[in-house]
Amino acid sequence: METEMTGKRPRRKKGTRRLKKWHKWVGLVFTFFLLMFAVSGIFLNHRGTFASCDIPRRLLPPGYRYDNWNNGSVRGTFPLTADSLLVYGNNGIWLTDTLHRSFAPYGEGMKRGADNNSVTNIVRTSDGNVFAATTFDLYRYIPSRHAWQHVEELDAGERLSDIDADDSGRLAVMGRSHIFIAEAPYTDFEKIELPAPEGYDNSTTWFRIIWTLHSGELFGIPGRLFIDLIGVLTIVLCITGIVLLICPGIIRRRNKRNRSTKRSVSLMRGSMTWHNKAGSWFLFFLLLIAVTGMCLRPPLMLAVVRGKTAPPPGSALDSPNPWHDKFRALRYDRYTHDWLLYASGGFYTIGDFTDTPVRLAGAPPVSVMGVNVLHQQDSTQWMVGSFSGLYRWNRSEGRSYDAFTSEEYVRRGGMPVFGHAVSGYSDDFADGPFAFEYSKGARSLHGDADFAVMPEDFADGRMSLWHLSLEVHVGRIYANLFGSIISNLWVFLSGTLFIVILLTGYILYRRTFRKNKKRSGKRTGTTGSGGA
Repeated sequence: METEMTGKRPRRKKGTRRLKKWHKWVGLVFTFFLLMFAVSGIFLNHRGTFASCDIPRRLLPPGYRYDNWNNGSVRGTFPLTADSLLVYGNNGIWLTDTLHRSFAPYGEGMKRGADNNSVTNIVRTSDGNVFAATTFDLYRYIPSRHAWQHVEELDAGERLSDIDADDSGRLAVMGRSHIFIAEAPYTDFEKIELPAPEGYDNSTTWFRIIWTLHSGELFGIPGRLFIDLIGVLTIVLCITGIVLLICPGIIRRRNKRNRSTKRSVSLMRGSMTWHNKAGSWFLFFLLLIAVTGMCLRPPLMLAVVRGKTAPPPGSALDSPNPWHDKFRALRYDRYTHDWLLYASGGFYTIGDFTDTPVRLAGAPPVSVMGVNVLHQQDSTQWMVGSFSGLYRWNRSEGRSYDAFTSEEYVRRGGMPVFGHAVSGYSDDFADGPFAFEYSKGARSLHGDADFAVMPEDFADGRMSLWHLSLEVHVGRIYANLFGSIISNLWVFLSGTLFIVILLTGYILYRRTFRKNKKRSGKRTGTTGSGGA
């Protein structure tokens, strides 16, 4: 028996030393990135709160700077007068002419912050009023001041997706879940919840459930605040871990010099207490954050992106509104006099906002990121653009043609391959039309015209703190550091390392905890087996 026990103890000590090495060195290497995950996650959970905060793009890696009108800087154009155009997109509103000879900022009156100046669409009503929709707000153009006035009467309580007006002058503002309707003088907005489309089954994707579980949105504001707490505890784990790493060395050096170590010892003991409690008490939720995050990016995303199920009862996804968080684009067809809307389930048409939306067949492909271009050319043709490309869509025939090659789009099985991530389009320029790709920027569809060289004051744009946090959180910002392959797998690899850190730390904690309990039990005359 003695031989057996003495054989187990060295093996156990060797295993414990190995776990300590894994926990120490993996944690040390990964601490910075883990801090970035936690901080960026908190910012992502409160987009509206930090909408006025942004970062100069010149401080970011080259891929995030504006070059040749890329990165969504241009979404579309709006003819303000016969010879002047407004160019709008992620970089606000700029005034130019039909020959794009000069550009001047034209966003006077709008709120500060890149997120607050990201313009979705600009429209003119039949009575001559001009309106612009941004991420959160609606603005009316005041010609006498050459400025924009915030429309205070619209309190949507949700992000805005799009805006358009019909022939009668009725203004329709699309939120993420509702339509807001107003007639002149546009001071009274009616909130409309559209009826469910035919065949609606109130199901949601596993991907959406995991997404909202990861952010806490699945349980509303309390859920988001709890996930914020988990983020704060992750920061505590990182900071206390660093303290536990450096304090022993400080204590040894101060002992050699006969200096007091009271403060260092107290700091180390306090850090150990917080490190153990945060890691052990919230282990399940920390693991849950890691696993759900891994499922939202490749390769695990492929296993959950298409599966559907009923939304969890009582959750934020269990909404009586069949269009909850699904609206993305809205246009009025001036030839057929009906409304065309795009939701996360596809294209629909309605005659009026009291009608049941009807799903349209034969629509062009649209990226999961949503529609960026929805522009009517004539009675049958629409330009539809997204990160899946740019297409001329014959709505009446249900046929789509690639705008760059003129080849008809044919839906095939397997993983689709697209070559143009389109973020904007305009046919208002004299030498147009032009498409604006997210990565490459301006490109003439005729192939024989060059768009204007981007002015320096336009290039010196800013990125919202929310978008920067997203790039950090999904790892795209590390592409120059680790390469595109590692960047694409960053969340999966990081999640794996985080799980290793959590499990090795918890095992070490349990072994040390039980060992101390047994010692305490022997000193007090108990067995030491009660009350972990």
